Amino acid sequence: MRAYRTQSPYYFSSNHLIPGGVIVFYSDTLKRYVHPVEGVLLDGHPRVQALSEEESNALESQWHSALARYSGAKRS
Repeated sequence: MRAYRTQSPYYFSSNHLIPGGVIVFYSDTLKRYVHPVEGVLLDGHPRVQALSEEESNALESQWHSALARYSGAKRS
């Protein structure tokens, strides 16, 4: 899973406007950008900057359980 930094403010499924600079992941399963607390990014084609592979791996390991909880809740 690859991590990205948003370059503009965006709304997530939680209906919160998140400022630019927030870290999100692209979910191949959902085909959307996901934040483990705020949910799915409502804009399907946001302006984002890819983080390095090293940064992505470090963040994925930290957020894996939160992402799994969110994905599991959406399937139910």
